Amino acid sequence: MQKKDTEFRQEHTVNRMRLEETEVDEIRGIMSIACLVCLRRRLYLLPLITTLWIIMSLFVSYGIAVSYGHTEPDFPYISHTAIEAPERCVFGQLVNIGAVMLVMNVLVRYLFLKEIFKHKKMHNVHQWQHGNIAGVVIGVLSALGMSMVANFQTEVQRAPHYVGAGLAFVMGTSYTWLQTTITWRLRREGLGSKFLAILRFVNCFLLTCFLIIFTISKTYYKIKEYRGEGSKYDTLRGVYLTSTISEWLVAGSILAYTLSFTWDFRSIVLESPKVKLNLQQLENGNNNNRLSAEVDSRQRGTTPV
Repeated sequence: MQKKDTEFRQEHTVNRMRLEETEVDEIRGIMSIACLVCLRRRLYLLPLITTLWIIMSLFVSYGIAVSYGHTEPDFPYISHTAIEAPERCVFGQLVNIGAVMLVMNVLVRYLFLKEIFKHKKMHNVHQWQHGNIAGVVIGVLSALGMSMVANFQTEVQRAPHYVGAGLAFVMGTSYTWLQTTITWRLRREGLGSKFLAILRFVNCFLLTCFLIIFTISKTYYKIKEYRGEGSKYDTLRGVYLTSTISEWLVAGSILAYTLSFTWDFRSIVLESPKVKLNLQQLENGNNNNRLSAEVDSRQRGTTPV
């Protein structure tokens, strides 16, 4: 009889533990929805959504600016599609969201590489771990620059606008080269696709070429325009279009590189965040507040509530 009672208690304990585990899983599922999270098992969609969102942001502001006659329809600078209201308001809001989404991609990529370096034995693994951390810093700075471009219009706040453009393009290009280097290093360990590694290298090469062309052509155009030796409507038309088209190609190349993360993110599942509550600390804090109230009441000669 005693043996049956012991078995019953053990079975009851096991069933209770299973019920608690089920409740925890349900809570984790709820937390997942709140935290990026509808994508937690489909993180490969994050780079796609980010790329489409930013492209949509650029073309929506471009369409509004052209419809209001605030800019020319044939290849203006990206920033010239967001100088006047209402397009600058739309551009700023949408691009800020896009910048946050870029940071999310950078962080997921960092966590992806962190797990690889943690479980894969590699030569000079600490060096690559430091490179992974540097990638987060560079990627976040690039996204910050993108947000600065959106918030500081070129005709109103030139200095912060150009600083933001420099961060977005230069740091963005640096980030792509760093990630491409890591991609080729992982290929030596048999990880990843060779086609993807080649594609990323070609993307980086073209991005660098576009950035050089943009920098040179825009500098030349601005100098000539400042000296009064022409404008974008006459003798400097060719240089101006070279500058604007190359700028759009730089932005497109960075977005194309972001899109390449889709392949890597297929193998990632995002775990839900956990929150640990220190109930004793809350209770102690409440007791301390009551004690303080009593002391104050005694000093004032009143009755505590």
